[in-house]
Amino acid sequence: MDTIPTRISLQSHLGTLRYRGPIPIWPNTSALGIEWDDDTRGKHSGSHNGVAYFETSVPNSATFVKEGRKFDEKRSFLEALKERYAPGEVDELEKIDITFGNKVAERVGFDKIRKLHAQLDKLSLVALFRQCIAYPSDGLCSFCPSIQDLDLSCNLFDDLVDIAKITVQLPRLRLLRLNGNRLISWELPEEYENAFLNIQVISLASTLIPLASISRLPKLFPAARECSLARNYLASADIYFSLTWRSLESLDLSYNRFTTIPSLKFPDRATLPITSLNVSHNSISEIHSTSWREDTPSLHALDLRHNNLKTWKDVDTLASQFTTITDVRIQWNPFMDGLAYDDVQLAVIARWASLTALNGMKIDAKERMNAEIFFMAKVAKRHVPDFDLDCPRWKQLCDIYGPPVNSEPAKKSSVLGIAFLMDGDEKRRKVPRGLTVQKLKILVAKWYKIPAAFIELALIDDDGTELIFEDSLREIEYYGVEDGSEIKIRDKR
Repeated sequence: MDTIPTRISLQSHLGTLRYRGPIPIWPNTSALGIEWDDDTRGKHSGSHNGVAYFETSVPNSATFVKEGRKFDEKRSFLEALKERYAPGEVDELEKIDITFGNKVAERVGFDKIRKLHAQLDKLSLVALFRQCIAYPSDGLCSFCPSIQDLDLSCNLFDDLVDIAKITVQLPRLRLLRLNGNRLISWELPEEYENAFLNIQVISLASTLIPLASISRLPKLFPAARECSLARNYLASADIYFSLTWRSLESLDLSYNRFTTIPSLKFPDRATLPITSLNVSHNSISEIHSTSWREDTPSLHALDLRHNNLKTWKDVDTLASQFTTITDVRIQWNPFMDGLAYDDVQLAVIARWASLTALNGMKIDAKERMNAEIFFMAKVAKRHVPDFDLDCPRWKQLCDIYGPPVNSEPAKKSSVLGIAFLMDGDEKRRKVPRGLTVQKLKILVAKWYKIPAAFIELALIDDDGTELIFEDSLREIEYYGVEDGSEIKIRDKR
């Protein structure tokens, strides 16, 4: 009989057995209290009729079942490995001829496949996901010494030491996935303290690892370059570590419950080599931590998708604090609601000086210049009321392009007087407000006898800078065209 608590699988549904004993509704049999990994299967948090029988890690993730239900059989690492990669004899299959019409095809080479799979000593990548593994095995050095990438996700280990007894026998192991293993104990005796010494990538998503165990990760995995702690219900604004994690370059904290970007706390205040941080799919609504700027000078990639950033002020704060960031993903935040995607892209690029990539797209020099000029024109016309003109970023933009002049008239005319320039020739024309770039190209085509498809238009700023009209469906005012503007025409044939 299993001790309690222990990991179980019932009809392939994983959980933790946390109670065995009586409950009033079943007077003639014992009840089993199970906390399910899939919390949608739960109905309560370990209580019945106001009486608490056990506690759960996740609210409303538990149910009672009657004792006698047959759990899926637990097995050892080697049993699962042999079944997955060296299945039993297939002689019966080898006797079968495959026919197509009245032709007999060559017999299937199952024997070759079986022999290939039996070469466990040559396996470098092993995936044993959801195999009910609960026990380590001896002799792995002789069976599978070449394993470098091992996926043990969603199995039935109770203790970290059982996993250590496996990895300590695999000297070439570098990548270890333990996702979904909700261990009862994360303690590791001294004799196994080097069991994870060579691991470079460790994934601990959906393990519900406690903060106290997270603090020991630098000691357990001192060579890890990448670590995933996704889906662990983490919410603390500060994550403390017992040692500085000097090897860590990429940290995944996605799908947790952070309301601000968490600070990493180390005892010696050392700077960290982290280059990539993923905090997507959280509830981040506040940006007030400055420790990342101070402690992670190498950080250049930040993923903030699917959070709760409500205002452009949050974007400005990010841009001022995360000055080393060159690659950011920030889609699906409330500050974008109701805005065209292209408008958001331009505004973020203009506000965040260090970016070279945004939402997976590279930003070239031309795109940055167009975004900044367009943004300055909107600010000058007071179309960006939440932007602080005293902030350092505005001073940077003015130093680059010069202070913009707000020439927007108090009362708008229905037409715009524009000077069109081409090859030294200037024509002054009046065009209606609200004209799209495409319709303006059609007018220019008539004036200059150029096919509209080969016309390129660009607004000339006061300092001679050109802003090309790249979107033909936009109205010309979108690019800052106003009464008295100059537009250069190019024949691209």
